[in-house]
Amino acid sequence: MAAPAKAEVGKARRRLAAAHHAAVVSHERPDGDAVGSALATALSLRLTGKQAEAVFPDGLPARYRFLPGAATVRRDLPAGIDLIITVDCSTLDRLGPAGVAVPVVNIDHHPTNTLFGQINLVDAQASATAELLYNLAPGLGLPIDVDVATNLLAGIVTDTIGFRTASTTPRVLQAAADLMTRGAALSDVYERTLNQHSLSALRYWSHGLGRLECEGGLVWCSLTLEDRRAAQYGGNDDADLINLLGTVDGARVALILVEQADGRTKVSWRCREGFNVARLAEQFGGGGHDLAAGAMISGERAQVELTVLSATRATLEAVGPA
Repeated sequence: MAAPAKAEVGKARRRLAAAHHAAVVSHERPDGDAVGSALATALSLRLTGKQAEAVFPDGLPARYRFLPGAATVRRDLPAGIDLIITVDCSTLDRLGPAGVAVPVVNIDHHPTNTLFGQINLVDAQASATAELLYNLAPGLGLPIDVDVATNLLAGIVTDTIGFRTASTTPRVLQAAADLMTRGAALSDVYERTLNQHSLSALRYWSHGLGRLECEGGLVWCSLTLEDRRAAQYGGNDDADLINLLGTVDGARVALILVEQADGRTKVSWRCREGFNVARLAEQFGGGGHDLAAGAMISGERAQVELTVLSATRATLEAVGPA
Protein backbone atom coordinates (compact mmCIF):
# COMPACT_ATOMS: atom_id res chain seq x y z
CA MET A 1 0.00 0.00 0.00
CA ALA A 2 1.29 3.42 -0.97
CA ALA A 3 1.05 6.55 1.15
CA PRO A 4 -2.54 7.83 1.57
CA ALA A 5 -3.78 9.98 -1.30
CA LYS A 6 -4.11 13.71 -0.71
CA ALA A 7 -7.85 13.48 -1.34
CA GLU A 8 -8.24 10.90 1.44
CA VAL A 9 -6.13 12.99 3.81
CA GLY A 10 -8.31 16.00 2.98
CA LYS A 11 -11.47 14.02 3.76
CA ALA A 12 -9.99 12.96 7.10
CA ARG A 13 -9.00 16.53 7.95
CA ARG A 14 -12.52 17.78 7.31
CA ARG A 15 -13.99 14.97 9.41
CA LEU A 16 -11.62 15.72 12.30
CA ALA A 17 -12.39 19.44 12.08
CA ALA A 18 -16.13 18.78 12.27
CA ALA A 19 -15.88 16.50 15.30
CA HIS A 20 -16.57 17.62 18.86
CA HIS A 21 -15.85 14.45 20.84
CA ALA A 22 -13.55 11.73 19.50
CA ALA A 23 -12.51 8.32 20.77
CA VAL A 24 -9.13 7.01 19.61
CA VAL A 25 -9.18 3.22 19.74
CA SER A 26 -6.49 0.60 19.19
CA HIS A 27 -6.17 -3.15 19.31
CA GLU A 28 -6.32 -5.65 22.15
CA ARG A 29 -3.07 -6.27 24.05
CA PRO A 30 -1.65 -2.92 22.87
CA ASP A 31 2.04 -2.57 22.09
CA GLY A 32 4.12 0.60 22.17
CA ASP A 33 3.07 1.77 18.72
CA ALA A 34 -0.61 1.33 19.53
CA VAL A 35 -0.25 3.19 22.82
CA GLY A 36 1.96 5.97 21.50
CA SER A 37 -0.19 6.51 18.41
CA ALA A 38 -3.48 6.59 20.33
CA LEU A 39 -2.22 8.90 23.07
CA ALA A 40 -0.54 11.21 20.54
CA THR A 41 -3.72 11.47 18.47
CA ALA A 42 -5.94 12.15 21.48
CA LEU A 43 -3.58 14.76 22.92
CA SER A 44 -3.19 16.49 19.56
CA LEU A 45 -6.96 16.66 19.10
CA ARG A 46 -7.25 18.25 22.54
CA LEU A 47 -4.77 20.90 21.45
CA THR A 48 -7.22 21.86 18.70
CA GLY A 49 -10.04 22.28 21.24
CA LYS A 50 -11.69 18.88 20.79
CA GLN A 51 -12.71 16.47 23.51
CA ALA A 52 -10.79 13.22 22.94
CA GLU A 53 -9.92 10.04 24.82
CA ALA A 54 -7.68 7.08 24.07
CA VAL A 55 -9.48 3.74 24.54
CA PHE A 56 -7.83 0.38 25.19
CA PRO A 57 -10.18 -2.55 25.93
CA ASP A 58 -7.42 -4.35 27.88
CA GLY A 59 -6.23 -1.24 29.70
CA LEU A 60 -2.76 0.26 29.50
CA PRO A 61 0.32 -1.97 30.00
CA ALA A 62 2.36 -0.82 33.00
CA ARG A 63 5.49 -0.03 31.03
CA TYR A 64 3.69 2.71 29.07
CA ARG A 65 2.11 4.49 32.03
CA PHE A 66 4.90 7.08 32.05
CA LEU A 67 3.73 8.48 28.72
CA PRO A 68 1.91 11.82 28.67
CA GLY A 69 -1.84 11.35 28.71
CA ALA A 70 -1.68 7.81 30.12
CA ALA A 71 -3.74 8.72 33.18
CA THR A 72 -6.76 9.56 31.00
CA VAL A 73 -6.94 6.22 29.14
CA ARG A 74 -10.34 4.48 29.17
CA ARG A 75 -11.32 0.82 28.73
CA ASP A 76 -14.69 1.57 27.14
CA LEU A 77 -16.10 4.00 24.63
CA PRO A 78 -17.27 7.27 26.23
CA ALA A 79 -20.83 8.45 25.75
CA GLY A 80 -21.60 11.18 23.27
CA ILE A 81 -18.75 10.62 20.80
CA ASP A 82 -19.24 11.74 17.23
CA LEU A 83 -16.00 10.34 15.80
CA ILE A 84 -14.02 7.14 16.19
CA ILE A 85 -10.41 6.95 15.04
CA THR A 86 -8.65 3.60 14.99
CA VAL A 87 -4.85 3.50 15.06
CA ASP A 88 -2.42 0.62 14.49
CA CYS A 89 -5.25 -1.87 14.00
CA SER A 90 -5.40 -3.99 10.84
CA THR A 91 -8.85 -5.55 11.26
CA LEU A 92 -12.09 -4.53 12.91
CA ASP A 93 -12.27 -7.62 15.12
CA ARG A 94 -8.95 -6.75 16.81
CA LEU A 95 -10.67 -3.84 18.54
CA GLY A 96 -12.23 -6.26 20.99
CA PRO A 97 -15.13 -4.90 23.09
CA ALA A 98 -14.49 -1.37 21.83
CA GLY A 99 -15.34 -2.43 18.29
CA VAL A 100 -19.10 -2.33 18.80
CA ALA A 101 -19.34 1.00 16.97
CA VAL A 102 -18.30 1.52 13.37
CA PRO A 103 -15.03 3.45 13.13
CA VAL A 104 -14.79 6.35 10.77
CA VAL A 105 -11.06 7.07 10.33
CA ASN A 106 -8.67 4.11 10.09
CA ILE A 107 -4.95 5.01 10.47
CA ASP A 108 -2.51 2.12 10.20
CA HIS A 109 0.73 0.80 8.70
CA HIS A 110 0.03 -2.94 8.48
CA PRO A 111 0.06 -4.38 4.94
CA THR A 112 -2.74 -6.75 6.02
CA ASN A 113 -5.11 -3.85 6.87
CA THR A 114 -8.59 -4.63 5.53
CA LEU A 115 -9.51 -0.95 4.89
CA PHE A 116 -12.51 -1.24 7.19
CA GLY A 117 -12.92 2.48 7.86
CA GLN A 118 -15.09 5.01 6.10
CA ILE A 119 -11.81 6.91 5.61
CA ASN A 120 -8.62 4.86 5.39
CA LEU A 121 -5.14 6.32 5.89
CA VAL A 122 -2.91 3.28 5.51
CA ASP A 123 0.75 3.20 4.51
CA ALA A 124 2.52 -0.17 4.68
CA GLN A 125 5.85 1.52 3.99
CA ALA A 126 5.79 3.35 7.32
CA SER A 127 7.90 1.75 10.05
CA ALA A 128 5.17 2.41 12.63
CA THR A 129 1.73 3.95 12.79
CA ALA A 130 3.41 6.64 14.89
CA GLU A 131 5.68 7.50 11.96
CA LEU A 132 2.66 7.65 9.65
CA LEU A 133 0.90 9.99 12.10
CA TYR A 134 3.98 12.21 12.23
CA ASN A 135 3.94 12.42 8.43
CA LEU A 136 0.19 13.05 8.30
CA ALA A 137 0.02 15.60 11.12
CA PRO A 138 0.40 18.75 8.96
CA GLY A 139 -2.19 17.55 6.46
CA LEU A 140 -4.63 16.57 9.19
CA GLY A 141 -4.18 19.83 11.08
CA LEU A 142 -2.84 18.03 14.17
CA PRO A 143 -0.28 20.03 16.18
CA ILE A 144 2.74 18.35 17.78
CA ASP A 145 3.86 19.65 21.16
CA VAL A 146 6.33 17.95 23.51
CA ASP A 147 3.72 15.49 24.88
CA VAL A 148 2.53 14.46 21.42
CA ALA A 149 6.16 14.18 20.27
CA THR A 150 7.04 11.92 23.20
CA ASN A 151 4.21 9.53 22.37
CA LEU A 152 5.06 9.46 18.67
CA LEU A 153 8.70 8.76 19.46
CA ALA A 154 7.66 5.92 21.78
CA GLY A 155 5.66 4.36 18.96
CA ILE A 156 8.56 4.60 16.53
CA VAL A 157 11.18 3.34 19.00
CA THR A 158 9.15 0.30 20.03
CA ASP A 159 8.00 -0.79 16.56
CA THR A 160 11.53 -0.51 15.15
CA ILE A 161 12.90 -2.19 18.32
CA GLY A 162 15.22 0.74 18.88
CA PHE A 163 15.85 1.48 15.17
CA ARG A 164 17.01 -2.11 14.52
CA THR A 165 14.40 -3.37 12.04
CA ALA A 166 14.70 -3.33 8.27
CA SER A 167 11.94 -0.71 8.18
CA THR A 168 14.29 1.86 9.75
CA THR A 169 14.95 4.33 6.94
CA PRO A 170 16.71 7.70 6.86
CA ARG A 171 13.23 9.25 6.89
CA VAL A 172 12.42 7.46 10.17
CA LEU A 173 15.61 8.77 11.76
CA GLN A 174 14.84 12.28 10.52
CA ALA A 175 11.38 12.06 12.06
CA ALA A 176 12.88 10.91 15.36
CA ALA A 177 15.37 13.77 15.27
CA ASP A 178 12.60 16.30 14.69
CA LEU A 179 10.55 14.84 17.57
CA MET A 180 13.60 15.24 19.79
CA THR A 181 13.89 18.85 18.66
CA ARG A 182 10.29 19.31 19.80
CA GLY A 183 11.28 18.10 23.27
CA ALA A 184 10.89 14.30 23.25
CA ALA A 185 13.65 12.61 25.29
CA LEU A 186 14.96 9.67 23.25
CA SER A 187 17.12 8.22 26.02
CA ASP A 188 14.22 8.15 28.49
CA VAL A 189 11.75 6.70 25.98
CA TYR A 190 14.26 4.05 24.89
CA GLU A 191 15.14 3.05 28.45
CA ARG A 192 11.55 2.82 29.69
CA THR A 193 10.04 1.05 26.68
CA LEU A 194 12.81 -1.34 25.66
CA ASN A 195 15.39 -1.78 28.42
CA GLN A 196 13.36 -1.91 31.61
CA HIS A 197 11.51 -5.10 32.57
CA SER A 198 9.61 -5.93 35.73
CA LEU A 199 10.81 -8.73 37.96
CA SER A 200 7.56 -10.60 37.26
CA ALA A 201 8.16 -10.33 33.50
CA LEU A 202 11.63 -11.86 33.86
CA ARG A 203 10.23 -14.65 35.99
CA TYR A 204 7.60 -15.20 33.30
CA TRP A 205 10.37 -15.37 30.68
CA SER A 206 12.15 -18.05 32.70
CA HIS A 207 9.20 -20.41 32.27
CA GLY A 208 9.15 -19.93 28.51
CA LEU A 209 12.92 -20.18 28.15
CA GLY A 210 12.79 -23.46 30.04
CA ARG A 211 10.78 -24.85 27.11
CA LEU A 212 12.96 -23.32 24.40
CA GLU A 213 13.31 -25.50 21.29
CA CYS A 214 15.39 -25.01 18.16
CA GLU A 215 15.23 -27.08 15.00
CA GLY A 216 16.24 -26.41 11.41
CA GLY A 217 16.23 -22.64 11.56
CA LEU A 218 13.09 -22.50 13.72
CA VAL A 219 13.15 -21.49 17.39
CA TRP A 220 10.06 -21.54 19.61
CA CYS A 221 8.66 -21.78 23.12
CA SER A 222 5.35 -21.44 24.93
CA LEU A 223 3.85 -19.75 27.98
CA THR A 224 0.91 -21.12 29.97
CA LEU A 225 -1.66 -19.62 32.27
CA GLU A 226 0.06 -21.39 35.15
CA ASP A 227 3.36 -19.72 34.15
CA ARG A 228 1.63 -16.36 34.36
CA ARG A 229 0.20 -17.11 37.79
CA ALA A 230 3.49 -18.46 39.12
CA ALA A 231 5.40 -15.39 37.93
CA GLN A 232 2.63 -13.05 39.11
CA TYR A 233 2.74 -11.41 35.71
CA GLY A 234 -0.26 -9.14 35.19
CA GLY A 235 -0.46 -9.06 31.40
CA ASN A 236 -1.89 -11.58 28.95
CA ASP A 237 0.96 -11.23 26.46
CA ASP A 238 4.49 -12.65 26.24
CA ALA A 239 6.16 -9.66 27.97
CA ASP A 240 8.12 -9.11 24.72
CA LEU A 241 9.93 -12.44 25.01
CA ILE A 242 9.42 -12.92 21.26
CA ASN A 243 11.89 -10.11 20.58
CA LEU A 244 14.54 -12.03 22.52
CA LEU A 245 13.82 -15.25 20.61
CA GLY A 246 14.26 -13.34 17.38
CA THR A 247 17.90 -12.69 18.26
CA VAL A 248 18.90 -16.39 18.41
CA ASP A 249 21.89 -16.96 16.14
CA GLY A 250 21.02 -19.15 13.17
CA ALA A 251 17.25 -18.90 13.63
CA ARG A 252 15.35 -17.85 10.52
CA VAL A 253 11.95 -17.87 12.23
CA ALA A 254 11.04 -17.47 15.90
CA LEU A 255 7.61 -18.00 17.36
CA ILE A 256 5.97 -18.02 20.78
CA LEU A 257 2.62 -19.39 21.89
CA VAL A 258 0.82 -17.78 24.83
CA GLU A 259 -2.15 -19.52 26.43
CA GLN A 260 -5.16 -17.24 27.03
CA ALA A 261 -7.87 -17.51 29.66
CA ASP A 262 -10.65 -17.65 27.06
CA GLY A 263 -9.50 -20.93 25.49
CA ARG A 264 -7.48 -19.31 22.72
CA THR A 265 -3.75 -19.20 22.10
CA LYS A 266 -1.87 -16.07 21.00
CA VAL A 267 0.88 -16.82 18.49
CA SER A 268 3.60 -14.33 17.54
CA TRP A 269 6.18 -14.81 14.79
CA ARG A 270 9.42 -12.99 14.01
CA CYS A 271 11.71 -13.74 11.09
CA ARG A 272 14.77 -12.64 9.16
CA GLU A 273 14.80 -11.06 5.70
CA GLY A 274 13.74 -13.42 2.92
CA PHE A 275 10.81 -14.89 4.85
CA ASN A 276 7.23 -13.63 5.25
CA VAL A 277 5.42 -14.49 8.48
CA ALA A 278 2.43 -12.26 7.67
CA ARG A 279 1.29 -14.91 5.20
CA LEU A 280 1.62 -17.54 7.90
CA ALA A 281 -0.42 -15.44 10.32
CA GLU A 282 -3.12 -14.91 7.69
CA GLN A 283 -3.60 -18.70 7.48
CA PHE A 284 -4.80 -18.51 11.08
CA GLY A 285 -6.92 -15.37 10.78
CA GLY A 286 -4.14 -13.01 11.88
CA GLY A 287 -1.85 -10.58 10.12
CA GLY A 288 1.01 -8.14 10.50
CA HIS A 289 4.20 -7.44 8.62
CA ASP A 290 6.56 -9.56 6.54
CA LEU A 291 9.01 -9.86 9.44
CA ALA A 292 6.64 -9.65 12.43
CA ALA A 293 3.10 -10.99 12.66
CA GLY A 294 0.62 -12.63 15.00
CA ALA A 295 -2.67 -14.46 15.31
CA MET A 296 -5.18 -15.41 18.00
CA ILE A 297 -6.14 -19.05 17.48
CA SER A 298 -9.00 -20.92 19.14
CA GLY A 299 -8.01 -24.17 20.76
CA GLU A 300 -5.92 -25.78 23.46
CA ARG A 301 -2.32 -24.60 23.48
CA ALA A 302 -0.67 -27.98 22.84
CA GLN A 303 -2.84 -28.68 19.79
CA VAL A 304 -2.38 -25.17 18.45
CA GLU A 305 1.38 -25.61 18.87
CA LEU A 306 1.37 -28.76 16.73
CA THR A 307 -0.68 -27.07 14.00
CA VAL A 308 1.34 -23.85 13.97
CA LEU A 309 4.71 -25.63 14.02
CA SER A 310 3.61 -27.84 11.12
CA ALA A 311 2.57 -24.83 9.03
CA THR A 312 5.74 -22.92 9.88
CA ARG A 313 8.00 -25.87 9.04
CA ALA A 314 6.17 -26.35 5.72
CA THR A 315 6.72 -22.70 4.85
CA LEU A 316 10.41 -22.92 5.77
CA GLU A 317 10.81 -25.97 3.56
CA ALA A 318 9.04 -24.22 0.68
CA VAL A 319 11.33 -21.22 0.93
CA GLY A 320 14.37 -23.47 0.94
CA PRO A 321 17.85 -22.99 2.44
CA ALA A 322 18.97 -19.50 3.45
